[in-house]
Amino acid sequence: MKRLAAALILTLLGGSAARAQDVAFGTSTATVVNVAAYLGTRVPRDRGPWVLGEVLFFSANRLVSDYTWRQAVRGTRGALYTNADIEGDVERLLALKKFDKVDAELYEIPGAPIPREFEGVAASTSEVRLVFMVTETATAESTTKPKAVLAPAPLSGVVLTPTAWRGAGRYGTPGMGLDINAAYYIGRLYGKNSFANAPRKTNYIDRLGVWLLTADGKMQIQSETALRPALAVGAQATALLRDSPQPQIQTETSLTVKASDKNAKILTDGYFVASKKLGPARTSLGVMQGTMGDLVASLSEFLTPEALRFYASRPGQSVKSRTVPYASLMFLPRREFPLAVEFMKFNGAPLNPWLMNFKIGYFLKLNFDVALLKYQGGYDVLGVLQFRYNYFPQR
Repeated sequence: MKRLAAALILTLLGGSAARAQDVAFGTSTATVVNVAAYLGTRVPRDRGPWVLGEVLFFSANRLVSDYTWRQAVRGTRGALYTNADIEGDVERLLALKKFDKVDAELYEIPGAPIPREFEGVAASTSEVRLVFMVTETATAESTTKPKAVLAPAPLSGVVLTPTAWRGAGRYGTPGMGLDINAAYYIGRLYGKNSFANAPRKTNYIDRLGVWLLTADGKMQIQSETALRPALAVGAQATALLRDSPQPQIQTETSLTVKASDKNAKILTDGYFVASKKLGPARTSLGVMQGTMGDLVASLSEFLTPEALRFYASRPGQSVKSRTVPYASLMFLPRREFPLAVEFMKFNGAPLNPWLMNFKIGYFLKLNFDVALLKYQGGYDVLGVLQFRYNYFPQR
């Protein structure tokens, strides 16, 4: 099946079905020659630069797609590439310790003219196909069943805040992106307050049951380079749902008041964000505008209108914010398990609340995270489950 798939791909590249069949079922030496013939007109690498059209990998005369191999190549479609860039890609591929040999070749792509801004600069009038012919290192595990490789973690967002990147970080050029994000605040692990009217100063193991189901659409308007950050604008729509009533409020006079928080809300916001990779850290700085700032009142009974009245002596007020600046810091000790923290400040809200979400599932080997909610008069440590899915572009 793999040989037939390779034949079909080579046919689409411009060859006839009969010749493609020869490629699929021919000898190894003939296969290499025919593969090169169907890739297009070969371009010598002693000139440059060129405009990349696509990057392909061939191993043992087969077309191969592998996340780890592709991530070692810096080039993206439409990028201006030099021979030094190609040599750098070869070195990074060899550094993976998976290959005995890596050869790079260039081929013109018929019918793919270069953008006008590169005319007079590029060595070819057509975009080129960068092809790596690799010889994989033989291992003792080659005869065993290969391990399932997890897809890389999304870089388009942390927990509640988006970044300026799209997908899993493979799409460095401007374009559209869409994420589906789900976060579940299970409950309070531990909390402490200093309100004079609160009968209990410490609280722990209290149920919250707050679901946040979000659709996050963005447009990256500027790609990231060595000096400038990536920039994006976007909008989010969040359905806030509760599967448990908010904890009740008790006063020193033994009066119990049920918090009047709704079980369902729709929160929206528009945002602007800049993201930059600084060494191993992926940093983002942005601001949200909209009703997204109202979610903080659902994460603690001490931020409800009833609590403001009985505890903080602020009757008639509610914790709402229309401007939420935020920052995030992300590391990838393992590609599928990010380690991150994000900070959200709810400007203009009573008791000056802010929220920090810590993505620490890497240490726990579980998809379980922790959040710190701080406000004037106390703080809560919350347990969180969160999952982000890149709907577009897909990984």
